[in-house]
Amino acid sequence: MKTFLYRFAKQAFISLVWLYAGAPSHAQHSRVVLADSAHADIREGDVLVTGNWNISPQIRPDVYDAFIEGKSKRFAFITNRDSVVFEVEPGKSYPFVVLLNGKDSAFTEFKGIKIVPRARFSKAYQAAHRGKTLVEIPEVYELINIVFALTDRGRNVSGFVNRDTDYYREVMAWFEPYTSHEVVEKVNKGLGVDGGIHAMKMDAYPFDLAADGKITQGPVYDRIGNSYTNNLLYYLPDLENFAKASRFQEFYNAHSPYYNHLIQVYRDSVGVPEMQRWLGRNFPSTHYDAFKIIFSPLVSANQSASFFDIDGFCEAQAHVNFPFHKPGATSEWSEKARFVMDGNIVFTEFNHSFIGPEGQKTAYRDRIQKVFKDLSIWNDNSKPARYYDTPQTSFDEYMNWALVSLRYVDHAPFAEQEKLIASNEDNMVNFRGFRRFKEFDQFLVKIYKERKKGQTVADLYPQIVTWFEKNNR
Repeated sequence: MKTFLYRFAKQAFISLVWLYAGAPSHAQHSRVVLADSAHADIREGDVLVTGNWNISPQIRPDVYDAFIEGKSKRFAFITNRDSVVFEVEPGKSYPFVVLLNGKDSAFTEFKGIKIVPRARFSKAYQAAHRGKTLVEIPEVYELINIVFALTDRGRNVSGFVNRDTDYYREVMAWFEPYTSHEVVEKVNKGLGVDGGIHAMKMDAYPFDLAADGKITQGPVYDRIGNSYTNNLLYYLPDLENFAKASRFQEFYNAHSPYYNHLIQVYRDSVGVPEMQRWLGRNFPSTHYDAFKIIFSPLVSANQSASFFDIDGFCEAQAHVNFPFHKPGATSEWSEKARFVMDGNIVFTEFNHSFIGPEGQKTAYRDRIQKVFKDLSIWNDNSKPARYYDTPQTSFDEYMNWALVSLRYVDHAPFAEQEKLIASNEDNMVNFRGFRRFKEFDQFLVKIYKERKKGQTVADLYPQIVTWFEKNNR
């Protein structure tokens, strides 16, 4: 009886959909899916994403962007009552209707979108950049950081924007009249509760600002982050309008001597060549043809990294802040120790370009996934460690800052090494919330000091992963 009623209800609703749609071409391709819950699962190929889709009858149609690398990919929409499956091809749409609680119709569709490479490194680009380290404060990149400074989070959340410099005060004096601009309001919403800043900031890098005020995408990068689309695209028309209205280019050009000074400091005064050699020596199976340090004087505690292996060319990018010293503050460290510490931020972003590939090797990947399955053992969810919410990112961050201690061993003054390492451990455990970092760091420093001649950090990975396995409690 239930089966009969189910089929009758579904067939009757198909007829209603046909009448409602008003166009046979649409109705003929519509499928009906029953649901008693507003939450649905999506299966992309073999990967199931649970509870991530909210069934929304008020959105017509509610589109799921189905990203595809090859000719097609199978996508399934799964409710608590029913499911529908499509073999989705790029450039095509696959509509269906979700009947929620037997009465509300949610017009939904899968939209096939071909995944394009994150970058294209032409032969000319490779020739111009191979063996180079570039340090940049790009125009559109600085433009979006100025917008961040005008948002509610930029004004009020600690660590979001560096508000301790004269440059920040000059930014606010110039751009404060544009706080109510539409792009500021949209970015305010886009940042959400916990962020979005990394994706927007990094994805500003592919764009150029022309002399006539037009923002255009350059020929090299489609996007910098690991999402399938550029996260800044939605904001571009309003961002371009904001740049024109606020005379951003005039401000940027007037501050070019200041930008060039900061760029020069990064090139000469934080030990970038030394840290690149250190990483290359300790991770010999990973090689980069070019490095980029991309930053803004406005960036505070929101660093990120990206690396590319495309067209036979490997590039590592560090998206960082500038290591400002607070005016009038007296340092407890020697000049040499301070020099090493000033490089920590860019070092810990370049680190990811090396420890990421190393941890993904088949000898370690599955073991890391297993040992970090219960993240509460390793991370305090009330502190910043909560953002490292997958096994791989959590493991990588333990390694990331443990490498800082190893670099202290090799490059900081011997008399200050113990205190520097203790400071690193205190920050990671008590401020950032990586519960077991001190124990791990002490272990890694010990085996690094006792390593055999010629051994690298990569050679120590079997012992490192085993330590995590033994301490997984």
